[in-house]
Amino acid sequence: MRIVPDSGSISFATFNPPEKMCSTRAQLQDYFERMPEERREALGTLRGLIKRTWPDSDEDFAYGMPTYHLDGKPVFGLADQKHFMALHVIPYDLLSAFKNELRTMDCGKSCIRFRQLDEATFALLDRVVKYVGSQRHLSRITARPMGQRKTTLSA
Repeated sequence: MRIVPDSGSISFATFNPPEKMCSTRAQLQDYFERMPEERREALGTLRGLIKRTWPDSDEDFAYGMPTYHLDGKPVFGLADQKHFMALHVIPYDLLSAFKNELRTMDCGKSCIRFRQLDEATFALLDRVVKYVGSQRHLSRITARPMGQRKTTLSA
């Protein structure tokens, strides 16, 4: 860690060596370049939505997909899968606020899957991104650090 002066006060910030930032940028660019144009456009639109709504978010490549962090914690991920695209919401317990609207969508525990980004889907995802980002401090879910498996206690 390094100390970063901030308006006369001292705060701690994670130091990212330049080579790591370059490799992350290259991974992101490669990820988006490999997908078909239609999907690149759709996920690029969601990427822009997240960056516009949360300009202080950090974008990196974690969990095998572009991931967006707020206050150092992963909040959103974008994925291009074989048969669908997805918005992953890491603090997935916050999705309960949208349970009625999500009934018509193909959803997993922490993801909202879609084949095309039409106006109705975009409007819903726009509300999800704004709500989850603003309410993330209320979530009881935290992501496990990369490489750690979930452990269960045996009797």
